[in-house]
Amino acid sequence: MPVFKIGTDDFKKLRDDKGYFVDKSLLIKEIIGGNDVILIPRPRRFGKTLSMTMLRYFFEQYQEDRRYLFEDLNISGHPDCMKHQGQYPVIYLSLKQIRGETYQETELQLRKLISELYNKNSCVAEILETDVARTDFDELKNGRSSLAALKSSLRDLISVLNSYHQKPVIVLIDEYDSPMIEAWRYDYYEEMAEFMRSWLGGGLKHENAQSLYRAVITGILRIAKESIFSDLNNLKVITTLQSHPISRMFGFTEADIDKILIDFSLPDHGEVIREWYNGYSFGGQTIYNPWSVSNYVDNLPAPPGPHWLNTSANTLVYEELARGGIEIKRDLERLLSGEEIRYPITETITFRDIGRNPANIWSFLYFSGYLRAEKPEWADYDPNLLTYALTIPNREISTAYRQFVNSQFEHGDPSFGITAFLSVFLENKNAETLEHTLQNLTISLVSIYDLAKIPEAVFHAFVLGLLANLRSVYDIRSQAESGLGRADIIMIPKTSRYPAGYVIEFKSIKKDEDIEGVAQEALRQIEEKQYDTPVISAGMSMDTVRRLAVILQGKRVIVRE
Repeated sequence: MPVFKIGTDDFKKLRDDKGYFVDKSLLIKEIIGGNDVILIPRPRRFGKTLSMTMLRYFFEQYQEDRRYLFEDLNISGHPDCMKHQGQYPVIYLSLKQIRGETYQETELQLRKLISELYNKNSCVAEILETDVARTDFDELKNGRSSLAALKSSLRDLISVLNSYHQKPVIVLIDEYDSPMIEAWRYDYYEEMAEFMRSWLGGGLKHENAQSLYRAVITGILRIAKESIFSDLNNLKVITTLQSHPISRMFGFTEADIDKILIDFSLPDHGEVIREWYNGYSFGGQTIYNPWSVSNYVDNLPAPPGPHWLNTSANTLVYEELARGGIEIKRDLERLLSGEEIRYPITETITFRDIGRNPANIWSFLYFSGYLRAEKPEWADYDPNLLTYALTIPNREISTAYRQFVNSQFEHGDPSFGITAFLSVFLENKNAETLEHTLQNLTISLVSIYDLAKIPEAVFHAFVLGLLANLRSVYDIRSQAESGLGRADIIMIPKTSRYPAGYVIEFKSIKKDEDIEGVAQEALRQIEEKQYDTPVISAGMSMDTVRRLAVILQGKRVIVRE
């Protein structure tokens, strides 16, 4: 029986341990036939590190013969590519663990990483011709170099490896933007960008073309060319929006899933996998989250769950969503309702851009793996601007957004939190209990309403976001046509376990208005405009439909039934 080796992202170890490998070896062919320098941004846990170690073991000169690792893979059927196996000096670096709360801390970590790299290649020092070159090499090897030498360390090592081996070098940099993400979080972005521009951008620039055979860089975001890669005229960026053969190389395709279902004897699990882990579109290819699929299969017979979200990398996403204004929160409410939103996707986005324009957060979320983008259209307001229909790709990512909503609204006191709010509907509690929980949440989140020009819409979006947690048991509709008008929220139970249906009408009033009178008016509106029609049409009796008026007056909330 095949076995996924969960967490094993070293290609040689996976193959030696007989772990199940979804064959992505034709990535090698694309690298050989591609540009000198290639940047491949993909979401985390989509197979970047496994693919980069595969490239390393394919190209790297080594005393041990590693051809056996590729004998039964697709690349073995391409003799012209196999000629390159084991022929090059390789610089392989992962920046995944380079993360500090200060620039100084991060620089120390980079010094250690570069020291290890220089120690691994210490044999090349014998060809250095000057005392200055030998001193710089020794200081880099010992982690005590000047900052200037540190910044030029990649360029210099490429050059000396080429001279020593008399062969061009292959450079593989995995998760190059991990230090940049930490720098953004802890406010030393400019210092980090300046270092990376000198070290990474300078090392791979065109002047090194004779010494460099190929360079492959992976990360989550492109981080605009002008920011780090400004001097790289030989750079090819292959994002998830572009149609390219590499689109099939990261993540599982439909064909991969079909083979997994056969190999693991799971013919009845395809629909569950599609519901939970499908929904990505890379260059027109349907892609599944490989980390989540492999964990799901490995955990059987356990039910499906949010495996990708448990890798504790949601923090930055949550922080950026929390910084967003009411426009972001209203769009999030639409996404949670199953609707699509339309925005341009900016491939050259930087972290600084996210805060400058609320629309930029959707580009960040898309490239991070939290949105699906499809149906490109030119914007009506700008014929040169391409926009995309954005949706939540699958049930796993919907869980992530619900977790964000919960993190914003949860409170230490059980009577304040999301659990207390949801229990009103799950346990069919009275209107007074709903009023109590909503009142507490409103008081704790007053800043949202202070910023809003249209508090009723804000409150509607807020409540709808909370109710998204119940979509597995309720059909929840917002502003849907109902009877003779549009009800604010309609909730139709999907199973008999939850016998009550709900119709909710929101009103926001000024301080001098009669709150009780407006509540009664809202209830009459529900009745006169027959907002309960969809609930009754679904088979529920009149006496099992609860009609609720929710009135917001400043920070005061009342609920009447």
